[in-house]
Amino acid sequence: MTMTRKILLFAALALVALPSAAQGYLPAGFIGMSPQNPASVKDYSLMRRAGIGSVRLPLNWRSIQEEGSLDFSWKGFDHEVMLAAEENIRVMPFVYGSPEWVAPEWNVLPVRSAFQRWAWRTFLRAAVERYGPEGEFWEENPDLEYMPFNKWEIWNEENIVTFAEHPSPAPFAVLIRIAGQVLHGVDPSSRVIAGGLFGRPLQIPPNVGSGDYLNRLYAAGNVKPYFDGVALHPYVADAKAMGKQLDNLRRIMNLHGDARTPIYLTELGWGSQSGPTRWERGLYGQANQLTKSFEMLSANRRRWGVNGVWWFTWTDEGGTCVFCHSAGLLTEDRRAKPAWYRFNAWTGGDPGAVPRASYFEETGLGEEQVVVPGD
Repeated sequence: MTMTRKILLFAALALVALPSAAQGYLPAGFIGMSPQNPASVKDYSLMRRAGIGSVRLPLNWRSIQEEGSLDFSWKGFDHEVMLAAEENIRVMPFVYGSPEWVAPEWNVLPVRSAFQRWAWRTFLRAAVERYGPEGEFWEENPDLEYMPFNKWEIWNEENIVTFAEHPSPAPFAVLIRIAGQVLHGVDPSSRVIAGGLFGRPLQIPPNVGSGDYLNRLYAAGNVKPYFDGVALHPYVADAKAMGKQLDNLRRIMNLHGDARTPIYLTELGWGSQSGPTRWERGLYGQANQLTKSFEMLSANRRRWGVNGVWWFTWTDEGGTCVFCHSAGLLTEDRRAKPAWYRFNAWTGGDPGAVPRASYFEETGLGEEQVVVPGD
């Protein structure tokens, strides 16, 4: 490396920790985290130091009620909720995953038969009676910070075949009606969120665009009373394209008389490798996209009616999607990537809570793959 390139690289490393000059304001608690694998005691401690007050966790029906009985295995999920509560972090679950005794595949929405609908209703009731305001979990753990679940996201990316065998708004309307009936019935203060729609899927059909899916969900009829928010996963190559997705969703919601119903970005993120997908922007590209997206939310959150964003994801550890292995703010061994410093500038967290990752050694990138600030 020439002396000139060394100077440029060190200058870039120094700049990355600084908040953007155009940075605006996001309310306290607006930014949460959507980790892609179970977190440890250390992880939750670091999340608290990073100013994170909410974590989005998968409440996987398939793993909790494996047998066709009323026996529920809450132990694994209890552990996550306990770790979060110990750090004063509230859990927002997304509920998904049909057990084998309910449907042939986990991504089949459990509404095809009276039996499936009964099973879905039974599980939801058990979940809110476990973790809601009068939940058994809080009674069993009186020493924990009392943080009952107040938001329930129903399913995940139901408009793509990865999470719904045959993406269709009509069966999802049945799913959301049942969820609203049960969750509002047990806890009238609960907020039911229609699961995170993948913004612009690559293959349409069989996948369905988020706006088209939402419009047809309303058209299915008798759904508005049963959900209190719509979730979006606006995965885009460049953050500015996120605005078109939010404009479209808000337009559709307004047309259906839902102008006051909030939108939640329950997943938003980019990978730090340089391709091959459109969601991988390089080490500094990831940081720059975070800044751009948060600046857009700061400027437009009231107009769009966005009530929160959950960054995907915490670390590079785990994950199965095409960019998941580089989507973390931290490396697998919990060292800071450039995006970590940008994130903490917005949350008011402590960027010094973790050591900085070695620029090349921790990312596996070569000098020729450097993406400098201003991407």
